Amino acid sequence: MKRKLLIGSLFSVLVCVPFGVATTSKILAANPIVQVAQARSAYDQYMRQGYTATRQRNYRRALGLFQQALQARPGDSYASAAIRNVQGYMRGRRTLIGFVPGKPGRVRSAASRGTCFQNADVAIPLIPSSKEAQHTTKDHPTFFFYIPKTSKTVAGLEFSLRETPDSDPIYKETFPPVGEAGIVSITLPANQPALQADKEYHWNFSMICDPNSRDLDIFLEGTIELMQDENIAAQIQETPKPLDRAVLYATAGFWEDAISILADLRRQNPNNPEIQQYWADLLKSVNLDQVTDKPLLPCCTPQS
Repeated sequence: MKRKLLIGSLFSVLVCVPFGVATTSKILAANPIVQVAQARSAYDQYMRQGYTATRQRNYRRALGLFQQALQARPGDSYASAAIRNVQGYMRGRRTLIGFVPGKPGRVRSAASRGTCFQNADVAIPLIPSSKEAQHTTKDHPTFFFYIPKTSKTVAGLEFSLRETPDSDPIYKETFPPVGEAGIVSITLPANQPALQADKEYHWNFSMICDPNSRDLDIFLEGTIELMQDENIAAQIQETPKPLDRAVLYATAGFWEDAISILADLRRQNPNNPEIQQYWADLLKSVNLDQVTDKPLLPCCTPQS
């Protein structure tokens, strides 16, 4: 009798335990918090695997992974940017690096032309689009501009950064004039306030023809935004080659990081054909073909 009771008890335990575990699993699966966590985990996994496939130039696999990431998190800007850029690589099979802005379009010099400008040349911001903010992972980013040849030396260059278009500048500096056409770069100094994440900042750049008639300036403007993404940061840590890092940043939509890496490499290795090809491919992908061969000028140090 005791043996029968013992067997019956064991049978009850064996039956009830799986049922309880299954019931608990169903409850957890139905929990919105658990669902969000599971989706986040899947999203992170797909994005990181997609970046790895991109680094390996396996664009077809990368595209599938980024599409799965977008399904896990519909409307995600990082997955959407990665899909656009990987599709761009697949269309241009010989392109080493490329960038597809979400809103294509660029505005060139926006002000009237003074007597010191010639040959109908224009100043050009090296940005993918003027219709959306360029993205960066750096809280002290670098800005690049092509400046045209002038018939006489300009009075100077001026750069300012604001939190809103009409607010006082959080950084404003005047730089010495440059005597030739080429690309200048301006980095937000380390002693200036760092950009805050997920906030657009507005910049202005001017070539000053006549300090007494600032309406004759060549004038450019745009926006930049600091974005923080753990997935791309993790991949960058695992990527020792700067050219591969540039590809990852471009794929993820971080234009400023990609162009800064290539500009540094071009300065360090001015005669390296591979670096020059990466530089040219990146600029051509956003219709900046006319400045791919322009020199990187030694500028800009603030005037004392």
